Amino acid sequence: MKINNKSLIILSCILIVLIATITVPKGLLDATDVKDYTDTARFFAGEYNANQRESHSVLYGLLLSPYIKLTHNYFLIKFSSAFFLILLILSIYYISGKRRETLLLTISLPLIWFMPPWISPLPLVALLFLWAWFFIKKFDEKGRVKDLLYSGLLIGAAGAFWDTAFYFSFIFLISFLYNKKLYHSILFLIAVFIGLLPNFIVDYLIFEFPFYSKLKHFSAVLAFALYNGSYGQGFPSDFFNKILVLFFVPWYSFVFFKKKNFIKEKKTIIFLILSILFILTNSQIRLLLVVAPIIIILLGEKLNEKQIKIQMIVFIVLSLLVVSPYLVQTKYETNLRYFAINAIDIENWHFQKGFTFEKIQNDLAIIEKEIPNQEFIVFGERDDYRELAHYYWGDGIKKFISIEDYELFLKGEDTIASKEISSNAPSDFRRELFFEIGLRKNKNDDTDYDNLEYGLIFNYDRDDAKIPEGFFLDKEYSVLKLYKKV
Repeated sequence: MKINNKSLIILSCILIVLIATITVPKGLLDATDVKDYTDTARFFAGEYNANQRESHSVLYGLLLSPYIKLTHNYFLIKFSSAFFLILLILSIYYISGKRRETLLLTISLPLIWFMPPWISPLPLVALLFLWAWFFIKKFDEKGRVKDLLYSGLLIGAAGAFWDTAFYFSFIFLISFLYNKKLYHSILFLIAVFIGLLPNFIVDYLIFEFPFYSKLKHFSAVLAFALYNGSYGQGFPSDFFNKILVLFFVPWYSFVFFKKKNFIKEKKTIIFLILSILFILTNSQIRLLLVVAPIIIILLGEKLNEKQIKIQMIVFIVLSLLVVSPYLVQTKYETNLRYFAINAIDIENWHFQKGFTFEKIQNDLAIIEKEIPNQEFIVFGERDDYRELAHYYWGDGIKKFISIEDYELFLKGEDTIASKEISSNAPSDFRRELFFEIGLRKNKNDDTDYDNLEYGLIFNYDRDDAKIPEGFFLDKEYSVLKLYKKV
């Protein structure tokens, strides 16, 4: 029996919400950047027991903060990506002229099923880019300046919520306005700037510097490109990651290069090619969501019935692969949290009954009763404190403190990382030009490091060298060890 379009949409929405619900039922999927956005949301909701360390624009976390304020837990925030994915499906369906072929491709698209439990601005950004494309196409067809401005505003808003979208905006401008008059590009950039204003305003209110997020992100990109990051961590983007990403580009995208299709959709195809090449510089499957809706709309128009069926079969196989780790995490903890290149490394998979974060919460519940109203240095890795702050919902522990900040205090230093770029003049020149940029501990940090008495470390970390001098083991819990300064 043929299911009508409305029923297909409703069924897809239910499944998206279901996947978001059952993946790590009492917690959140521990995936890339999830803690950045959820912890920022908790910070703005006044529910975070640590100093905030932001790596991205804080605007998306601010948008999510009411979810935390209302529930004082992660329950509602689990559905944030699902909400925007549902809007994305409806938007693709509407923009395509309610084509059934496009709807079938959309609801089988692996990226739609990859993102529901992943707290990320990408579903919102994909939605904004889709409508920006819709309006820029209208501008190209009818020449109405208002459509150009709508498109720029949406691209700017995407950049406000997700810093990387700011770079996509230049690809967008080049692709769609290269043959337009200069003042059209100027109007577009003005609209983009207006769309970015919420980001600038929030940055000014918090940091007293409106371009803080953008400058910080650009500096991080340069640090990764030139020095493999401030800590030498590098981009997770080897050859096999690139191949994996390309597997998720719809197979029939090659039809865009047919002469008739390319001439008709030249600007869009240029945008798609440049965007995918840009994504391959930091190869992650989820980034394809930015352009996937546009690809799906074009394929829905250009593929015949047989091609639609073949593409759907490929999509469904990939969708089953990306959903599998989420189904496992309904009951088991696994190192394969989401489908990625390590999925082929079968020998190193591991699964365990129950979840470590629940053990962390139980340990912290005991500690807050035994040693109330204390601040704890978190030994081990520099960001282990975020792990504890992310899972702790009580009010008996005052603050978790990074070992990195404590070690800087012990050394009497505040610089975390810095780089100097300079000219290299011959010896007979008196002067040279140099620029220095760095990352340091907040100069307004008011933590009383001298009187910190307690430290915590995960019990799987056996490196005694990570324990500062003067701290000795006091007690062991399920997954944490407590150290006391003597």
